[in-house]
Amino acid sequence: MIVLDLDGTLLNSEKKVSERSKNYLRKLKDMGYIIVIATGRIYESIDYVMNGFEYVNYVITDNGASCYNTCDDHTIFNNPIELKTAKKFKKIYNNNCMFINVCDKHTIYKYSDIDEDDYFIDTTKDWDYIFNNCKEISHISVSMKTNEQVMELYNKLKEDIPELDINIMQDSFADRKWIETIKKGCTKYKAIAELANYLNINNDEIIAFGDGLNDIDMLKKCGIGVALSNALPVVKENANFITAYNHNHDGVIEFLKEYLNVE
Repeated sequence: MIVLDLDGTLLNSEKKVSERSKNYLRKLKDMGYIIVIATGRIYESIDYVMNGFEYVNYVITDNGASCYNTCDDHTIFNNPIELKTAKKFKKIYNNNCMFINVCDKHTIYKYSDIDEDDYFIDTTKDWDYIFNNCKEISHISVSMKTNEQVMELYNKLKEDIPELDINIMQDSFADRKWIETIKKGCTKYKAIAELANYLNINNDEIIAFGDGLNDIDMLKKCGIGVALSNALPVVKENANFITAYNHNHDGVIEFLKEYLNVE
């Protein structure tokens, strides 16, 4: 099993997968390797940036909350946030908050004055609209104006909403931090382990690639953890290997070619 983060890992700075990466992953998939995407994105957003799933077997979404078979869109598992818990975030929004995203499989309901043009993002300032339309809440994210405010909110949420896992997020390509919340006990690695058990794959047969804070756990615990050369320093410290090339130069593919000895 080959597990790939998206932003800063498989995706380049233009938020695209190179044709070279697509062709190589398609070849590995045809050879029998199980290709898995593990990301904080929702399902619809993954489909959008990857332009389909022809070279991927499974996607783990929302930092481990859900998993889907890309062949038939079958749900392997799903751990939604309860509506009564989600409604607690109505009190979080203030002048220091840039936006709150309430997400399901297909839509990001963005509570904000800042609009975005991606078709799967629905911006509004109506909480009733969000909670009447968001079907199964997969995760909720909060963006603040400063990283200091993120830390303050993190401590508050840990105390006020103990039924959720509260995580500070940061990608390798930006200094900005934000908060992601999911159902208690969900992580990328736990989702990977559950999928591997479902497929009868041993942990030592899993190679995982990542670059950001939410990738550390899976890089530490999967059989082989690989950090991209552009990864945050703390991510590199927890990996077995570091790629010679970054996400803009097919770092994942260059590593796999050498490690698997498959051209």
